[in-house]
Amino acid sequence: MPLPQFEADADPERRSELTVAEQAARLQKPSTIVVKYGDLGWVGEYAWEGDASPGCGSKILCKTHRGTEIGEMLTTTCENSGCGKSVSRQEMLDFIENSGGKDYPFQTWGRAIRVATVEELQKHDALREQRRSLLEQFSRLVEQHQLELRPVDAEPILGGDLITFYYTSEDFVDFRALLPDLREAVGTKIEMRQIGARDEARIKADYEKCGQYCCCKNFL
Repeated sequence: MPLPQFEADADPERRSELTVAEQAARLQKPSTIVVKYGDLGWVGEYAWEGDASPGCGSKILCKTHRGTEIGEMLTTTCENSGCGKSVSRQEMLDFIENSGGKDYPFQTWGRAIRVATVEELQKHDALREQRRSLLEQFSRLVEQHQLELRPVDAEPILGGDLITFYYTSEDFVDFRALLPDLREAVGTKIEMRQIGARDEARIKADYEKCGQYCCCKNFL
């Protein structure tokens, strides 16, 4: 049985708060949005091409510098400002400046196309399940070619455009012999990316003794 609606509640002029539908109607389509994506926590500020006004934490289909992939929206100002996933643009820029400045993984080349569909999110999750197999292939070929490096992770992206292989090494690594074999094994474009302790923490770190995520993994 529906609850009765009082006259004062029905009249926006006589209420102190807007309904959810009224709040949504007043939201304007943003011109740009900020998303976080990828293992390294890339941050992209992109033109928004979608029709809807996405909210905090929305999963967004993006065309990034790497290809087609899923990002998580970081908000600047919105009706939900102050929620656990909301950050201001200045907070984002301050964080980037304090975390390496120009060396931080920040991009402005790209497009935020629309909110991701259920099917795209399912495909994204399925790709993540392939990581172990890809990393095993990478490790096997590294051992076969007797390269002095430690494989860390393998990251495929949604569009199948690219697989990034992360590794650590104290010295320069010559991949000329390995690359043809690795490309043949995975069947797509690959990127070899050497990382340090901070980036490895972003990818692999779990919880600190305090019970919170390692600071390098927990962006903003």
